[in-house]
Amino acid sequence: MFLCTFSSVWSQEKVASRDDFFREDQFYLGVSFMVLQSSQDNFNPQGLSRHLQWGFVRDIPLNASGKIAAGLGLGMSFERYNTNFNRAFKRIDKVQYTIAEKTASPIFFSVHSLELPLSLRWRNATPDNFAFWRVYGGVSLRWNYYNKISQETFEVKNSSDIQNFGAVANLSFGYNTWNFYLAYHLSPFFVETVLDSIGQPLDLNPIKIGLIFYIL
Repeated sequence: MFLCTFSSVWSQEKVASRDDFFREDQFYLGVSFMVLQSSQDNFNPQGLSRHLQWGFVRDIPLNASGKIAAGLGLGMSFERYNTNFNRAFKRIDKVQYTIAEKTASPIFFSVHSLELPLSLRWRNATPDNFAFWRVYGGVSLRWNYYNKISQETFEVKNSSDIQNFGAVANLSFGYNTWNFYLAYHLSPFFVETVLDSIGQPLDLNPIKIGLIFYIL
């Protein structure tokens, strides 16, 4: 009888412990449009700039209930920037961007990235409830392994104008599968040798606003 009682208590404790501790490993898919900013006078984005991302996040609970956790993932992203820049060589080793004339075609920047998302996560989840509120915030470290600069008159692949590495701060919040997504780049888009029309370093900063979908 004693052994049966002990076994029953131990089994209940094991089930309770198992139920309290759970992971929320997820695949994710996100789409956003990008609001472009630049210190260049008369900068005016042409058309809609967009962002697509996908990947997987490993959940690392930080407390027994699993409502607070860290996230470590691996993903990919694609960005397309529509601008009204013009590109020209000022010197052999310097690239200069100016504002294109109204009749000229705009320059498009395409960037493909491999990303390492790191996040701190809160959710009011339980092991048997998959529909819950969540707030995730963090940073994605990225390697821009491919880029393309294109206009009607030329196309440049893997240009040295664009930074190879960077970081993006992000925040997502919502309920169940549907979540709002905000992000801001923490690192420059161009390398420091890329200049504007007055010889100053050129900058291009996107604010991403969109949706991200988490799939268990």
